[in-house]
Amino acid sequence: MTIYELIKNGEYRLKEAGIQNPYNESLGLMQYALGLNLEKIIVSYGDNISDLKKQTFEKLIERRFKKEPFAYIVQNKEFYSLNFYVDETVLIPRPDTECLVDAAIEEIRRLYGINKKKIYVIDLGTGSGAIAISIAKNFDNVIIYAADNNLTSLKTAKKNIINNGVQEKVIPLFLDILKLNDKENLSFNASAVAGDFDFYNLNNYDLIISNPPYINTEDLASLEDDIKFYEPVGALDGGKDGLLFYKKIFDAASVAREKNKTLILEIDYRKKKEIQILFEEKFNNINLKFKKIDFINDLNNKERAVKITYG
Repeated sequence: MTIYELIKNGEYRLKEAGIQNPYNESLGLMQYALGLNLEKIIVSYGDNISDLKKQTFEKLIERRFKKEPFAYIVQNKEFYSLNFYVDETVLIPRPDTECLVDAAIEEIRRLYGINKKKIYVIDLGTGSGAIAISIAKNFDNVIIYAADNNLTSLKTAKKNIINNGVQEKVIPLFLDILKLNDKENLSFNASAVAGDFDFYNLNNYDLIISNPPYINTEDLASLEDDIKFYEPVGALDGGKDGLLFYKKIFDAASVAREKNKTLILEIDYRKKKEIQILFEEKFNNINLKFKKIDFINDLNNKERAVKITYG
């Protein structure tokens, strides 16, 4: 069979599974199976391939038929025009999350304009490192701690840090926001230490950014199969009300007494009111000279992130 005929067979199989854009995904899996770029595949449509390559392609199609995410199969996902290695240890970066990077870039420029010094950032729950790395690619005047409570995820983040050439600006850090004061639980490697900088104290960062778990525990069972059965549940489960991590982050951040601090978090737009109430509860009852909350819309014009400036 020719490459084109196999791609069409793959398309029909994926269409049976209800996969959107089945031809494009079949084509992408053929690229991965043969290790060829799109242009080479197209000019080779009429070529036959070996039985071994045919079997490889058909196995990839079957994995996708079973709803394994395309990004996990090809171990790559584009985010903010960069390529990231992904596997089942990390969430797949999604386009809507790019609005966090946009907001962070704008905020870092503002903070640097005020402080005229290196900006310290922490990305809580970094996963693949996509957010931290995307920010770092835009600046020379930042140090970003890519923090996660999963050592396997941090290995993935470290791979992406090296692949994207930002190892001088992005530092992997083991940190569990739910156990922030448990110092024995907070160590990854010696390279996370920067002089006297206490990276466990969130008050030391100019910007805190995160895409925390925010799905209600009881709603996990109703997620689509490709998410429910493949993506890491620990990166999705936000507790009974979906606000567990927001409460912990707000608690840790709201102790700030210095000027010009910023918190940017991804949210579920349906929880906007709850986030607003939580902000008022955590920030308005402490002695801060200023505090402000704004919501940021995603590509679908829905509130995808919250931005809090305080100090």
